[in-house]
Amino acid sequence: MKRFLSIFFVLPLVFVSCDLTMDEVSQDVNKPTQVHPKTILTQLCITTFGIEYYGVQPYRLAWQWDQRGGGGHFNFQRRNFISEYRRVTWCYDMIREAERLNDPRYIHLAAYFRASWIFDTTRLFGDVPYTEAAQGRFDDPNFSPKYDPQEEIVAGLLRELAAANEALGDYDNTKIDGDVIFGGDIRKWRQLINLYRLRILINCSMKQTIAGERVGELFAGIVGDPEGNPIMGALSDSAIRDEKGNMENYKYYNDNNFVSSYRVSKFVVDWMRERGDMRLPKLAEMMIKLDGKNADPTDLANYKGVIPNPGATGDNNNTDMEDGSQSRLKSKWYLEPVGPSAMNIGYPEQEFILAEAALRGWTEDDPETHYLNGIRAAHEFLGVSSADTRAYLGHEKVQFKGSDTEKLGKIITEKYLNFFMQGGNEAYFELRRTGYPDFSAYLTHNTDQIYNDGYLPLRYRYPQSEIDNNNAQVSEAIKRLDKGDDRNSRMWLLQGSDPLFNPAPFPFRYKN
Repeated sequence: MKRFLSIFFVLPLVFVSCDLTMDEVSQDVNKPTQVHPKTILTQLCITTFGIEYYGVQPYRLAWQWDQRGGGGHFNFQRRNFISEYRRVTWCYDMIREAERLNDPRYIHLAAYFRASWIFDTTRLFGDVPYTEAAQGRFDDPNFSPKYDPQEEIVAGLLRELAAANEALGDYDNTKIDGDVIFGGDIRKWRQLINLYRLRILINCSMKQTIAGERVGELFAGIVGDPEGNPIMGALSDSAIRDEKGNMENYKYYNDNNFVSSYRVSKFVVDWMRERGDMRLPKLAEMMIKLDGKNADPTDLANYKGVIPNPGATGDNNNTDMEDGSQSRLKSKWYLEPVGPSAMNIGYPEQEFILAEAALRGWTEDDPETHYLNGIRAAHEFLGVSSADTRAYLGHEKVQFKGSDTEKLGKIITEKYLNFFMQGGNEAYFELRRTGYPDFSAYLTHNTDQIYNDGYLPLRYRYPQSEIDNNNAQVSEAIKRLDKGDDRNSRMWLLQGSDPLFNPAPFPFRYKN
C-alpha cells in the first residue's frame, strides 16, 4: 500500500494599497514607447533606398523582363497604398521623437522621405491624402483623410523640400546618426533633396505652371543657385544602398522563377547588342543553352531576350524557350549571398534630368554634356570599363543627334536602362510621361482586354478599403478624374501637352 504525504505551504496574501491606475498597471514594460529618431532613420533608409520593397513586378510592367513565354500586360486594377502610407507614418514618428530630443535635423530629413513616398503614391493614383495623411496615431486621430488635388500636393512637396534644404544648410558640418546611406553627411542629404525637387519638376513636363509659378523657372531657380541648392557632382554622391556586409538581403529575391521563368526582354538585349553596350553582361546571363559551355560572356551575340507581348510580329518565344535561346536576369539578384547594391536615385538620373531640362530650354546648359555624364555614371555604377564606355559613346546610334524629340528619346531610354531592376516605378512613369522607350518594333496592338486594347494604363484604381471606409473623401477625388476611377483616366500631371512626346508611341498614349 502506497502512502502519500501531502504538504501544504500556505502563503499569506499581502494587499498593498497604491495610487496606480488600471492603464498604468497594464503597461507592457517590454514595449518601448520612445525610440531614438536615428533608429527610425535607419529603417526609412533601408526601405526607401532598397529595391526589395518594390519587388520585381514594376520592372516587368516597364518591359525590362518578362516570363519566358512572354505575356507582359497592362491589367492595372485596384491596388492598395498601405505600405506607402506606413512609411509616411514612420516619418511622423521620427518627427515626434526628434522634437522630444530637440534635434531638428531629423525633422528636416523626414521631409525628404515623406515627399518620396507621397509623390510615388500620387503618381500611381492621382489625388491622394497629403495634408491629412497618416494621422491615425495622432492624439486626435483622423481615419478619414481628405484627398488633396495633385497640383496642391506637388506645390506643397516642393515647398517642404525647399525649406528642408535651407534649414539643413545650418548643419552642413555635422554628422547625423542612423544614416546608412551617406554616413551622416548632411550636405549629401541636401544634394539628394534638391535632386528630388528636380525629379518632381521634370515630371511636370506637360504642365506650364504649378500653383501659378512657371515650371521651367522653378527648375532654373534651383540649378542656378549651386551654393544655396547644392546638387550632386559625381556618382559617389548618389543614394546607393551598399549591400556589403548584409548577408540576408538575398532572401528578397529567393524566387525560383528567376531560374525557371523570368527572362530579360528582347528590347533591352537588342538595344545593347546593337550598340555594343557592355552593361549587358552585368544585367543578364548568357543564353541558357550555353550553360557550362565556356562561352565568352563579353560576346554580346551570346545573349537573347524574350518578346513581352505574345501576339507580337515575329513571336519566337516558344521556339527560343524550347531550345534554351533566352537569357535569364543576372544571378546577382537571386543566387549570390550578397546581392547587388541599389541606386533608386542618384547622379546618373540627375544628369539625364538636367539634359532634358536643357533640351526643353529651361536652362542654358548644354544637354549633350549632361547626357554623356549620365551614361558614363550609369556605366561606372555597373563596373563597365572606361574603354568600353568610350566605345559605346562613339557608336552612331548613341551620339546625341537628331530632332529634339529623337534626342529626348535617347535621354529617356538611357534613363530607362539606368533604372534596370532599380528605381521602383520610375521607368514606368517615364514611359507614361514621354512615350519612350519606343517599343513599337517589338509589340503590336492587341485587342484582348487584358492588354488594355494596346494602351498604356495611366493609373491604378483607388483601394477598395478606401471606397468602403472613406467614401466621401475618395469620391471627391474620383470626380476630378476625366474618366472616373478608371485605369485610363488622366490625373493632373497628364492633363496637358508636350511637343517632345514620342509622336507614335507604343503602347498607345491615351485610350478614348
